[in-house]
Amino acid sequence: MNQPLHILAAGGDRRFSILSRKLASIDGVRVTAFAQGSPETASAALPHTIDSLSELDTPPDLLVLPLPLTRTGDTLSAPLEKEQQPVYLGALLACCRPDTRIYGGMTPVAENFAQLCQKHGLAFTDYLSDEAFALKNADATAEAAVALAIDLLPVTIRGTRILITGGGRIAKSLIRILCGMGAEVFAAARSSAQRCEMTLLGATALPITALARPAGTQGGILSTVRLVFNTIPAPVFGREELAKIPPDTLIIELASSPGGFKPEAVSSSGRVIVRALSLPGKTAPESSAEWLKTLICEKDTMLGNLCPV
Repeated sequence: MNQPLHILAAGGDRRFSILSRKLASIDGVRVTAFAQGSPETASAALPHTIDSLSELDTPPDLLVLPLPLTRTGDTLSAPLEKEQQPVYLGALLACCRPDTRIYGGMTPVAENFAQLCQKHGLAFTDYLSDEAFALKNADATAEAAVALAIDLLPVTIRGTRILITGGGRIAKSLIRILCGMGAEVFAAARSSAQRCEMTLLGATALPITALARPAGTQGGILSTVRLVFNTIPAPVFGREELAKIPPDTLIIELASSPGGFKPEAVSSSGRVIVRALSLPGKTAPESSAEWLKTLICEKDTMLGNLCPV
């Protein structure tokens, strides 16, 4: 009798606890969940939960990690485990066999982990390297970010002047949604190709360098906006830029660490930056878990053979 495919699902927010249950429902799959909080017992398919990696009975065939897989660079992202000691990524790799396949969500701070996998000869797949998943994740992030802004702003989106910084998938989804709602959207991006695409989506495109220009000059936009979304994971807002933004402007940070705002600039300005990270895990965990399941089943041949068509 063939042994079931063993998946170790470690860490993550609610979308990953749901993903564990979705994977556990596949015939021929055995899921061990670690650092994913208390199981939701209403589910028909529950993974086996362990409190320590020492309880792991066999090495996993697949190691499923969160998005992002780390926020510190060396410890597992496990927001559902409020009181647990940090879990070091090296300890998870030590549980693997040479043929264990690893899945996780990369951010700049996780680059050392990818190098560590390569050093150990372990196959690593980044969720965000899959374009279909990345697009759906970006769209869900943008949808949730707009909903957050609607909740926090005392004005309608229609007619509001909004600045979006960055030229990636999330920024483009934001432009599409906000322009469709009647906002006056400005988008600042580094490359001319990104700015061209943003213009085609309906935004007024500006170079990033325009953020430093004073109001009244071409591109001097900061003093005129009521809402700012940053999607650039590198500091582009310093003291001068923050000083130009009106005090009643809502600023929402969507970028992963280190984010777009220089810490010393934020502290000296007294501004409140709303950090809205991993939004799909908070607002659409079930949808996100289904997308992740589809991705892993498509990427992993052994698991894909067990997944229902």
